[in-house]
This record gives sequence, C-alpha cells and structure tokens, in this order.
Amino acid sequence: MKPPILILLLFFFTLQLQAQTITGTVKDQNEQPLENTNVMAKPLGGKKGMKFAIADHLGRYKLELEKETDYEISVSYIGFVGEKITYSNENPITTYHFVLQAQETQLDEIVIEYDYQPVIVKKDTLIYDVAAFVNGNERKLKEQLEKLPGVEVSDNGQVKVQGKTVTQFMVEGKSFFGGGTKIGVENIPADAVDKVEVIDHFNEVAHMKEVSGSDELAMNIKLKEDKKQFVFGDLRLGYGNNKYYETHASLFYYAPKINWSAFLNVNNYGGQVLDYGDIARFEGFKSLYLKSNNSLINLYNYTTPNTNVTENKNQFLATDFRYSFGKRWDVKAFVLANKNWIRSQSDQSIEYLQENEISFENRNTFGKAKTSLVSGRISADFRQNKTTNYSYNFQTSLSNNNRNNSIQTQNNLRETLFETHSKADNFAIAQLFEYQKTFNKKHKGSFAFNHNYSNEKPTYQWGADQPFLGEYIPLQAADFYLLQQVEKVQNNQIQTSFKHFWIAGKRHHIYTTLGLNANLTKLHSASNQLLENTSQSLFDAGFGNDLDYKLFNSYLGLEYKLLYKKLTTTFGLQLNNYNLHNKQISDRRTFNEWFLEPTVTAIYDFNKSESLNFNYNLTNDFLDANSYANRYQIYSFNSIYQGNALLQSLRYHSLNLRYSKFNLYQGSSIWASINYNKQNNTIRNQVQVTNTDLFYQTVMTNNPDERVSMYGSFSQRVKKWEFGVNGNLSFNKYVQNTNNIDIPTQSNNQSIGLSVKTFYKEIPTFRIGYNKSFSQLKSSYDNKSTADNLSFGVDYKFLKGFVFKGDYNYNISKYNTSNIKYEQANVSLEYKKENSPWLFMIQGNNLFNTGLINNISFSNFQIVNSNTYILPRVFLFSVQYKL
Repeated sequence: MKPPILILLLFFFTLQLQAQTITGTVKDQNEQPLENTNVMAKPLGGKKGMKFAIADHLGRYKLELEKETDYEISVSYIGFVGEKITYSNENPITTYHFVLQAQETQLDEIVIEYDYQPVIVKKDTLIYDVAAFVNGNERKLKEQLEKLPGVEVSDNGQVKVQGKTVTQFMVEGKSFFGGGTKIGVENIPADAVDKVEVIDHFNEVAHMKEVSGSDELAMNIKLKEDKKQFVFGDLRLGYGNNKYYETHASLFYYAPKINWSAFLNVNNYGGQVLDYGDIARFEGFKSLYLKSNNSLINLYNYTTPNTNVTENKNQFLATDFRYSFGKRWDVKAFVLANKNWIRSQSDQSIEYLQENEISFENRNTFGKAKTSLVSGRISADFRQNKTTNYSYNFQTSLSNNNRNNSIQTQNNLRETLFETHSKADNFAIAQLFEYQKTFNKKHKGSFAFNHNYSNEKPTYQWGADQPFLGEYIPLQAADFYLLQQVEKVQNNQIQTSFKHFWIAGKRHHIYTTLGLNANLTKLHSASNQLLENTSQSLFDAGFGNDLDYKLFNSYLGLEYKLLYKKLTTTFGLQLNNYNLHNKQISDRRTFNEWFLEPTVTAIYDFNKSESLNFNYNLTNDFLDANSYANRYQIYSFNSIYQGNALLQSLRYHSLNLRYSKFNLYQGSSIWASINYNKQNNTIRNQVQVTNTDLFYQTVMTNNPDERVSMYGSFSQRVKKWEFGVNGNLSFNKYVQNTNNIDIPTQSNNQSIGLSVKTFYKEIPTFRIGYNKSFSQLKSSYDNKSTADNLSFGVDYKFLKGFVFKGDYNYNISKYNTSNIKYEQANVSLEYKKENSPWLFMIQGNNLFNTGLINNISFSNFQIVNSNTYILPRVFLFSVQYKL
C-alpha cells in the first residue's frame, strides 16, 4: 500500500477514537424488552450537547458520548419507574443494562424532566425540545436537525427520521411553502425554533387518519412565541466564459396567517431551475380517494441540469401565497411562467436487421425548440368543525411548443435532406372537490369529484428534396415534397367516488365504494400534401381520423380490513362495468363488459422499523382514444401509425412483495422488493419494416406478456462511514410481430452497485459509487451490452468560510467489440464569511470539455448507435446575497 493512502486511512481511524460508545438494553423485571424507551445522557458541566437514543424492538440502545465528558444517563418509560446512572469518563463503562420496575399509576405520555425542556413520546408522535440538543451557535434549522438523534439531513435538504423520509414539512401545523423539506430546513432561523414534532402515518385531515392507511411521515416545527414572523431569501448573479450567465432570486415571507414567495431563475448554461420542494408547490393536486390523478404540467425536467444540448436558455418566474381566514379557512394560490429555447445536435448510426435493400443508415440531426408555459392554481380548504372538511382545487395551463429539425440521412441507396416543423397550442384545466365527514365513532364518509379538460391543436410538417414514405402515400411530383398533418384533440376526464368507512370493531373495518370514471375524447386529424398553390388531401389514401371516443367505467367496491396484532390485511372485490363507444366517420363500435377485480393487501409489522408488505390485484384497462383511431397517421418522416377500432380491455395480474428494515441500533438499512406482472392477452404495436420506413399497427393477441423484477439494497453505518450495496434484476417475455412474423422475445436487465459515504464535519466528506449493468435482448437476433459507471463526490469545509464541492463520473459501455467511454467532472468553490449575508462562488461544469455522450439501443429490427452533443466547458463566477 502506498504511504499516503496508509496515512489517510490511519487518520480516519484515529477519528473513530474521539467518541465513547455505551450500549445495553432496557427491559422490565420479567426480562421483556421495552421498545421505544428514551435513553438520555445529560453532560455534567461544560457546554456539550445532550445525547439521546431510542431502544429498538429488542430493547437495545446505543449512545455515542463525547470523550472526556461525564454524563448522567436516565431512562423513562410509560408505566415504569425511571432509572438514572452516572457515567464517568475516567472509569468508562461500555455496557449497561437497565431493568425498570412497573408503577401503579399509568401516564398518558412520557416526560423526561431535566433542566432542559422535556422530551415527549405519544403513539405516532415524537417531540424534540431543540434547546436540549443544541449549543446556540446554529444559524439555520438544518444545523439543529443534524444534532437530533435519529435525524439525518442530506445536502439537498432531504430529511430522514429513523431511516424514514419526511414527506410533509409543516410550520405551526400548516404546510410550509408546498410541504417540501429543503426550503424549510435551509432557511428557517435557528433562534425561532422551539420544538420539532415528527408524526408518523400522517393525514392532513386528522379525523380520517384511522381509515386512510397513510404511510406519510410529517415534520412540524413549533416556533417561539416572539419569532412567528420572518423573511428569508437570496439574490444570485453569475457570469462566465462564452457569455454564460445566471440570475436567481427568491423571496419568502412567513407569518401565521400568510405565506408569500416569489421565485426567478434565468440562465443559459442548462443549470438546475427547481428542486423537488418547488415541485410540491407548483405542480398539480391529488386525491386519496380516486384511482388516478393527472397533473396538467410536468416540471420534473427542471429539477436536474439539462446540458445534453448545444444551447439552452431558460426563463422561469413564479409566485405563490397562502392565507388563513381564522382557524377554518385556508386559501392557497400560485402563478408561474416559463420560456425555454434549446438547440440540439445528434448523430445516429442505424443497422437494420431485417432483409431489405437498405442495411444501414446514418443520420445527422440539428434541432431548434422554443416552448412557453403559463399556469395558475387556487385552492381552498374549509374545516367546518373537527369532523367535517371541504376542499376545492382549480388549476389551468396554457402552453406553446415549436420545434424545427433539419435531418440529413444517408444509406446505401441515396442521401436525403429532411426539414420538419411542429407547433402545438395547448390549453387545459383541472378541478378537484373533496368532502370528508366523521358521523360518529363507527362511521366516516368521503366524496371526491375530479374533472380534467384539455384542448390540444398540434400541427406537423415534413419536407424533403426527394419522395418519401412512398409505400404508403401517393405523392404528386414536385420540386420539394411537403406533407402536413393538423390535429385537434379535445378530452374530458371525469372521476367521482363515494366512500363509506364502517369501523365495525377495533380489528374489523368494512369500506364500501361507489364511483364513476368517464373519458370523453374527440380526435380529428387531416393529412395533406402541400403543393405550390394548393394542397392535396390524403383522405382517399386512408389518412385522416374523425373519432368520437367515450369510455364509461362505473364500479361498486367492497373492502374488508382485518387488524390482528401485527398483521393488517385488506381483502377487496370490485364490480366494474366498462362501456366503450367509438364512432369513426361512419363506423360505430360498442363494447359493454362486466368484470370482477379482486385485490389483496397484507402488511406485517415486525416492529415500527421492520415490515413486510404484499399486494395483489387483477385489473382491466382500455387504451386511450388514439389507439382506436383506425385510419393512418403520420408519426415522422419515416413512420406511419394505424390504430385499431376492435381493441378490447387489457386484463393483467400484478403482485408485489416488499420488505424493509431500519435498525438504528445497528446502523443498518435493508430494502427488497419483487414485482410480477402477467397479461394473458396483449396489446402491442406490430412493425412492418420497408427499407428505412416503419409502419406501426396496434393489434391485440392472445400471446402472454410476463414481467418479473427484483430489487434489493443494504447499507451499514459504522461510526461516520456508511457502506452500501444494491442490485436489480428484470426479465420480460413477450411476442413481437415484425414483418408479419411472430418473434418470441426476451428482454433482460441486471445491475449491481457498491457505495461508500462518510459523514464527517471537520474533514472532507466523500462519496464513492460503482455500478455495473448488463442488458440482453433475445429474439430473431441476439444482442447484449454491458455498462460500467464509477462516481466520486467530495465536500470539504476548510479554513473559515470556504466550501469545496466536486463530482466525477466515468462511464464505459461495451457492445460486441466496441468500447465507448464518457467522463465528466464538475466543481465549485464557495466563500462566505461567518454571519455575513454575502457569498462568492466559482463553479466549473464539464471540466474535461467532453463534447458528446454515446448511447446504444437495440430492438427486433434495428441497432441504433447515438451520439448526443452537449454543452462545452462552463466556468461561472457568482455573487449571492442572502437575507
């Protein structure tokens, strides 16, 4: 081993000796473990913080104590007499077993009395008094949470408590700017925080918690009486090489009655615009009582940098607010606007596997795109009393998308230059109404109504200097061949659900559901060849659709929920009627079918941090309107699609088995899942390959489709180190029809990953990960590939106020005899003087100036080797002012 590496390892090992560890158990006089017992270690003298542990289901606890510090260690548990011991650092003990004696008086809650405020445990709620664990030097909530036992805060603001991720973040019982954790933990002033509440199985409507089956974990911040109003935000300006720039501004105002925020981001280097907390504020709404919920807008593309383009300019502006009209009324609203300009370039080498005159094709694509979006939402929540709630949500969006591509193709027969253009104007609205009522201790009810409306008007054009799609389109001779397809799609989706919850006994629940889903779509498309002074309709050639699609699904469901000790089992049976009406020009089709759809859910909780879940359901589904449009549609310059008016319901079985375990005592976490899906009848697109032209047609067959996937992960925490391993397997068997030949096909994927992380504060923390994946496609031609990915990240706080961050990725893909390598690195250096609002940062993206990334994909009829050109090296100097 090289000396520098040995010295580094000795250095990290030495750090492990800076803390003393005491372990043991907490049991009653009958040697029964007392799960969730609080074990507190109060330092005797000095300014050291409180240490805290919670006994696991076996009664085990582990305390990490500061070196050269004496402690008073106390335990307390409901219904038992507490016990205290003194820990001396001069004569340290490593093990101590507490035995608690039962007391006659039963308490409703645990109160551990010290000079500090108490720590309280109630059923699903754990309450930390922050003052007991901090030293007063913390500036933001994040620094306080990191000192609470069992709480972890990641660099991106995600919070975990005892291994479970916080999914709802609140202040004073109200959702804090959308409910994401990042905004709150990084901005709430530390001196304003009084207590931190962690609530498991959280439901926003408290009186419905017993029947909701929620697995949400919420964190609620209680503020000090004189600190319940504050402002925070930041302004950042950056400029770099090649005229790259960024302007970012955010402003937040919090008061008990009103929350208001404004957000602006303008950049031209593909930088991240939003984080997942922002998504919770700006996206759509969902209901627990409906089968599905559709979001009008998709903002997840903005949560990661988009550098796989040659130019990317983005402008994003948003504002939102919440106002409380007393304790009963809450109103929330937001408005956002976004514009995006992109240039892209890619090369493709395509090998056609079917017997054709053309065996290969090379494509060079240059693209320009401009998109714009405006969206707004308003929501109102009314709490009539403790047992009655109403809520209404309304959202609308307007979007415009323009794209132009220049595509140069070359094969062994000819060269062609294609020009394509698309434009789409879309309008959509969505509304959701919910009513929830508790009638008495045994009966509860809910009603939900959801309506989505969309109106889309896309127009597509494809042009070339030579005839194309000649096998399907009778083109008239011209100097330049130009095809146009104009579409109009109007869609209404309606969902209603009445649900009654009968709590027949402590262990027996019976739920009844009556509902209706409706999907009403009008789809019109017209295809033409545009000539010099006129146009030629392609209707007589089989193009153009005028479809009126109506699908009604009414259902009646019955569920029986059995709660027996640690096992919760739900048996459900739903009677569904599917009524489908299709009218395509003069052709009318009607399907009316009844189905029974059973569901089984079983959850076995070994303890609060270990569970086994099983789910099974038999489901029927119909495809959307476009799949029933049985006249031709142009999909691209080399592909045609035809739907099928005779399609019926798709029936499939789904099974899922999940196991999870988090052990705070051992510092380990395990997650495993198995999924199985089977379709006895299958709906797929069969493909006809003619030279480079592709004709897709949706067909329904009796060929089965089976999918099996397995995933597992394990992590182990050792002091300030965490080691992890994960693996994934997936197998898919189906039949693909290509050129009128049924081809049995298997698509398999496997991967394994290893990772190491450190969690030091005073020295560099790093992350190392390695992942290897394998892919195989077995059909008329067998193909396989492998990929290796090595990643490294480092965070280092040094001197006073400097922070260095870096990440490195190395990828190598192997296909046949080809090895394709790709690597990228990004770094940033920040400086912020203590207690100063100013921050200065230099960041570098794509340090190696990698010009492109490569990807290989294969199917039954072609192998595609793609190169995507990416943004060059970017250096940016930024100045930030933080309120």
